[in-house]
Amino acid sequence: MKASSGPEAEARNASPEEELFGVRELLAQTPGYMFTCDLDGRIRFINHVQPQLPLERVVGSPLYDWLNPEAAESCRRAFLEVRSTGKPHLFEVQSRFEAGSEWYAGQVGPISRDGQVVGFTIIVTDITEHKVTQQRLERARQELERFAQVVSHDLQEPLRKLQTFGERLTKLASVALGPEGRDCVERMLGASALMRRLLDDLLAYSRVSSKARPFTRVDLSVIAREVLEELKTSVEQTGAGVTLEALPVLEADATQMRQLLRHLMGNALKFRREGVTPLLRVHAKVDARNQRCVLEVEDNGIGFDEKYTDRLFHLFQRLHGRERYEGTGIGLAICRKIAEQHGGSIEVSSRAGEGSTFRVTLPLEQHVPR
Repeated sequence: MKASSGPEAEARNASPEEELFGVRELLAQTPGYMFTCDLDGRIRFINHVQPQLPLERVVGSPLYDWLNPEAAESCRRAFLEVRSTGKPHLFEVQSRFEAGSEWYAGQVGPISRDGQVVGFTIIVTDITEHKVTQQRLERARQELERFAQVVSHDLQEPLRKLQTFGERLTKLASVALGPEGRDCVERMLGASALMRRLLDDLLAYSRVSSKARPFTRVDLSVIAREVLEELKTSVEQTGAGVTLEALPVLEADATQMRQLLRHLMGNALKFRREGVTPLLRVHAKVDARNQRCVLEVEDNGIGFDEKYTDRLFHLFQRLHGRERYEGTGIGLAICRKIAEQHGGSIEVSSRAGEGSTFRVTLPLEQHVPR
């Protein structure tokens, strides 16, 4: 007969000294809960329980009895996911007890025998403090969004009136205004138009997180071709050479991926060198092992000194004057926010007069607790 193995057998065979420094003591003093369940969801082992609960009452009982209905449903979905995929699954639950912590994160893993899932491991961690901070930040974000929308609406209306009456004044009293007067009106209209673009871009920035759609499978090659079609006029006017290589499929917000590529590809065409045909290359490197990709947008434009890199992704930061290159200085801040919204990052390498390469690192799959 084959001898049993594993932590239980080790505990039975261990000396008192070894048991004192063994797995049981480690599990008993672990702050979070660790337990195992069979396929029916019955608790088979738990490292410790709350003082008011006897261990014998918990072991053998259905896990769902200790969860509120919403959390029980999340747990059932996690069990089904792990049973079908054989991979760990994350979810969040809210406690049904008034005493103790309010929020927990659970990770469900498979217990397998002969290649078949026969049960589950569950590791539960207290995330109440994190959740409270998250909810506080979410309230602050919503208030900021409402503030931005109200301010934008209140400012857009007088701007529209400035532009309307400025244009009417130019038509009705152009001769009476004289050259100096017409120049003043044109400057006023130009400033009003710039202010409207600033407000529109600021709202676009605030909406990156607030208007995010559920992540879906997105083919970046399709998105890049659509963006190139939008930029067709700029490409034709500049005679730019554009190379779009095969890009990966990943889980993302398609609208935000389009925004990201539009800003990066549009900048490559905008910040070009005089007398030099613009060249734009979009390609990606896939790291299958770490399930990530690096999207690269290269150009041979004006570039910049890398000592200014930290400024580049901040709001309203510009390295060049509006007289030569139009824009509000918000586009790259939006790109960074989109990358971070997807659990990624953005960086750039550049040399003045030689061009720039923007690299956006993104996960191929989004692991969001449900």
